[in-house]
Amino acid sequence: MYIFLDTAKAGDFAMDHSQQLNLAETFVSSLHNDLASLLTAMGKADTADLKRLLHTFKGYITFLCNDELADQLIRLEASARELTAEQLHPHLNELVPSLTAMHQEVSHWRDHLLQQQT
Repeated sequence: MYIFLDTAKAGDFAMDHSQQLNLAETFVSSLHNDLASLLTAMGKADTADLKRLLHTFKGYITFLCNDELADQLIRLEASARELTAEQLHPHLNELVPSLTAMHQEVSHWRDHLLQQQT
């Protein structure tokens, strides 16, 4: 049903419906805020913020996304330690659409969970 989101992994962290809904709501908010921050940091070519945000994304997205996106984030975050903002830009431009899609999928999942609640 989803390309990037792996809802089966949610079962490892949220045992019931209300916990899954809480997890989904947290993800929607975090992804929204962190994506906006990433785009701002890219516009400013702020290397420190870019590296911090990649670390943040790696910390929470990888446990709910598919293995391909998780591996991409892990590799990019590790290589970012040695890269400038200019060198990071092509990698981030490749990553942003996936993160945006992940946000849409988590939003859809949250909405689905909300519908099941009523």
